[in-house]
Amino acid sequence: MHTETRSPIVTTRQGRIQGLRENALDIFRGIPYARPPVGSLRFRNPQPLSPWEGIRNAVASGPASFQMNLNNTDAVMAQVKRIDPGVPGVPAWPAYVGKTYHHENISEDCLYLDVWVPENAGGKKLPVYVYYHGGANAVSSGSFHLEDGANLARQENIIVVRPNYRLGALGWVHFGLISDAFPEAINLGLKDQFAALQWVHENIAAFGGDPDNVTIGGESCGATAVSHLLTYAPARKFFRRAIIQSLSPFNVWCTQNQAQAVQVAEKYLALLDISSPEALADIEPERFLAVQNVLTRFFHPDKNIAWRPLGGVVDGEWIPEHPAEYLSSHAAADTVNELMIGFAKDEWQFFRGHTETLRHGSVQDVLNVLTPIYGRDGAQQLYAGYKELYPAHRESGHILSDIMSFEFFKFSSLKIARHFTQLGVPTWLFQFSYDLPGWNGELRAVHTGDMPFLWRNYDPQRLSQWPAFDGIDIDELKHSAGAMGNYYAAFIRHGGEDLWPKFDEENQVILRFGKEVVPQKRLLEQEEKHFSAVGIDSVRQLEERLSQHLKQAFEE
Repeated sequence: MHTETRSPIVTTRQGRIQGLRENALDIFRGIPYARPPVGSLRFRNPQPLSPWEGIRNAVASGPASFQMNLNNTDAVMAQVKRIDPGVPGVPAWPAYVGKTYHHENISEDCLYLDVWVPENAGGKKLPVYVYYHGGANAVSSGSFHLEDGANLARQENIIVVRPNYRLGALGWVHFGLISDAFPEAINLGLKDQFAALQWVHENIAAFGGDPDNVTIGGESCGATAVSHLLTYAPARKFFRRAIIQSLSPFNVWCTQNQAQAVQVAEKYLALLDISSPEALADIEPERFLAVQNVLTRFFHPDKNIAWRPLGGVVDGEWIPEHPAEYLSSHAAADTVNELMIGFAKDEWQFFRGHTETLRHGSVQDVLNVLTPIYGRDGAQQLYAGYKELYPAHRESGHILSDIMSFEFFKFSSLKIARHFTQLGVPTWLFQFSYDLPGWNGELRAVHTGDMPFLWRNYDPQRLSQWPAFDGIDIDELKHSAGAMGNYYAAFIRHGGEDLWPKFDEENQVILRFGKEVVPQKRLLEQEEKHFSAVGIDSVRQLEERLSQHLKQAFEE
């Protein structure tokens, strides 16, 4: 990589920072956007930064939030065994995920962001993309290598901003609901996400960015961040467009009600075996990770698929009501100017490492998973319908994956597309359909598989960290990435005027993004009919059934 000698300096509201010039980009890494949430600031709202003197170095990304990595797995799992000897001696993540998301540098001191600025702005204010990483609110960071912002920024003349935020119990277990000792410990991760967006609004002009042309986006739980920001009124002035990938606000995993959040917080206290919530201030972070792994075991994908241990909670302020309900109202028509929604064809294959049913399950095994949600007759009807719809899918687990991919990802995406379209918000949908060759081809167009395409990160060394890409044809990948990436960047720059036809009820156009990139009418019509036939036509119906699962899991 060619690195030029000039080191760019930018003056932010807090002080001057010095980054690096690399390959026609000015890159600023590890910029703090709030005070470190450590010591007395653990379980506190993000606190404003104090100004600094001199020039602050911004050449290395800040630490990721404390999380499982390949270095601490043995120590954490030893604590898991002490908490619950019956828990299997392996971490909650399957092997192909642990390798991919490994972060060497982790800390509670994690509220930093990275900024990529194109060299040739031409004197114009540049569009800005603020992207929230995924990882189930448990792993990953704003510097995750497969979502590195350099290529998108350089090739499309866009400023990219990628923040960290608090993960796990430090950001997403709401101890403020059960203790006056930490009254601010409610939606702390969301508060971090908002603080980063506010920092962008206040400072991005100093980098050459246009604070009035900001798009927010995210994938998986990063899409949940976007969904929550859509419902938080103070955030609306900070962005114009939104991109939601692989978890819509209508997905039942996005948000807990207060009763569920209280159950999770109380379970943490019980498993930590502490006498009072005040002791949380001194718990070493590895113990939080151990409890996180124990709790995850309660919710095996074959037995209970309603698990949401780490997510936002409806508190009446930061999340005024469930996003699905809030965004269904016409009062929400001013939440965003334009919306893009994406999902993967085979989202549920991501859980292949969690469950034998996806890999080797019989028809009866699959029906055992479906029956508690749809009833015996509904489960049989749904399975038969999908078997007829996809006759080439011979494995029963493949059919289960098809059903779950629609139920938890595509179904909710269609719902939000309809709602925003009815509110007059132009909306575009795409489906990632590129079957990836790795893991013996079993993962197919899997959850997160679209990230290297959209970020144009097809360097073989980087791709080797995500086994789904083993054996990928790089030239073919670049072809698809270029076609879809152009759409993606155009939306960030100026909205959807140059995209495929927007979504409407009559045509329901969805861009199928595979080896070829083509729009298709009514791509999901037949799948939706099968779900309607078994009585699931609303997110509320699905939520009611899954909430029963959640209650049962805590009572076991």
